[in-house]
Amino acid sequence: MLLLASGVAIVTKWIRLPYSIALVIVGLLIGIFHFLPVVTMTPELILLIFLPALLFEASWNLHIDWLKTCLRPVALLATVGVFVSAVCVAFIVSALTGLDFKIALLFGSMISATDPISVLALFKRLKVNRRLHTILEGESLLNDGTAVALFRVLLAAVLLGGDLSWSKIGLDFVILTCGGTIVGAIVGLVASKLTQYFDDHLLETTLTVLVAYGSYLLGEQLHVSSVISVLVAGCIMGNFGSRKSMSATTRLSVDSFWEYAAFIAESLVFLLIGMQIKFPLLVKYAPVIGAGIVATLIARVLVVYLLIFIAREKKHPIPLSWQHLLFWGGLRGSLCMAMALSLPATFPHREMLVVTTFGVALFTLLVPGLTMEPLVKVLKVASSRVSKNTELQIELTKLKDEKRNLAKAARAAGQGKKEYRRKEEEIDQRISETEQLIEILDSSVGDSDETERLQIETALLRAQKDCLIALSKKTNSKPEVLGEFRERIDSRFLQLRAKQHEKELLAKDE
Repeated sequence: MLLLASGVAIVTKWIRLPYSIALVIVGLLIGIFHFLPVVTMTPELILLIFLPALLFEASWNLHIDWLKTCLRPVALLATVGVFVSAVCVAFIVSALTGLDFKIALLFGSMISATDPISVLALFKRLKVNRRLHTILEGESLLNDGTAVALFRVLLAAVLLGGDLSWSKIGLDFVILTCGGTIVGAIVGLVASKLTQYFDDHLLETTLTVLVAYGSYLLGEQLHVSSVISVLVAGCIMGNFGSRKSMSATTRLSVDSFWEYAAFIAESLVFLLIGMQIKFPLLVKYAPVIGAGIVATLIARVLVVYLLIFIAREKKHPIPLSWQHLLFWGGLRGSLCMAMALSLPATFPHREMLVVTTFGVALFTLLVPGLTMEPLVKVLKVASSRVSKNTELQIELTKLKDEKRNLAKAARAAGQGKKEYRRKEEEIDQRISETEQLIEILDSSVGDSDETERLQIETALLRAQKDCLIALSKKTNSKPEVLGEFRERIDSRFLQLRAKQHEKELLAKDE
């Protein structure tokens, strides 16, 4: 499977196909033609092996500063949105198929967890606005926790029988989520404190692995939300522990490890998803799958457009084009499948629920997943420096023509030269500003990795400064010599900050 994943990754470098979706297609072909022995995707494999790694890596890289700019929409989509989606799906599926409402509600909770990995990769490649990227990523991360917690509460209620007690469901949900938050916060803070007492990249990388899997298992043992435990622990370590307690070299090492771990986990998960699809069962339950797809799309429309309208802010508006992408980018993936597979073997309509969940997830991966890039281009959401440069060149040409026409008018009039001179100075100022903008854009065209290089150079400078501090403690070096090196590093730091600030201002203008 690793060999297949590597081959798919190489091929997708040349063809315009998202890597994760290409893996699902390859997995489908393997399942149809039986190229490999049957590999069963059990809930334990997803929930205990792959999920903690994927959740920790995503939360480790989720910057609090970015999340603050879109906290309201993310919070609403990941909490209220999950409830609204689950109830909406339940009503529609129950009405279209005659399925008992309680079981339909359980299906709604399973299918409400979004997993837009391929969409986020596309957004990164097309340089889509960072805030839109964060809204989709933040919603996906946080709604994993709320969806799993709601699923567990509803599953217990269905198994116990009787009518649904909404007050008990609400209380149990609060206990699960708050308990998971507390467990994750304690684990994250303790681990962040521990890293202050040593500087060893291998040991600290191992500590992050213990945090990822330890917070999950501890949450399970204490019967709270293990998913939220991992998310909170990863977010604390990524935003506070790594920046205040880890050296720059350790941070680079930990980042590299988790980037690779997530790549392996994602690759195997999406291959397994494709391999689990059984076409005879998809055909058998096609009407129910169709009802599930319709219900999921309608629920997504309601969640995105209604909640974004409620969460709107004058300071940070969310354009309608962004809302279209948030609606179409709500893909489903491994987590909803893991929840479906975790249903007890004697659960009523288990086969139908599992196959329907797989069918809906497959639809979202293949249809919205494959059409997202054309939609981004149609809505003109992707950053385009070339088009911006063209607009500025046209503007510059117009200004120069305006200046020539002004000069002709001044000569023809023969009077009022002061007024013409004032207008000429205004045009010259606008020409100068436009030329400066063109120069800035030209310096960055064809260099899409400039931001990444700035981040790497900043990390390397931090590593140099860490080494200087270590040397000053271990040796008797002259303070003036070390001070000279520090001044050089600090000077370069200021230059890099100025460059990053300039790029951020330019991105906002675009």
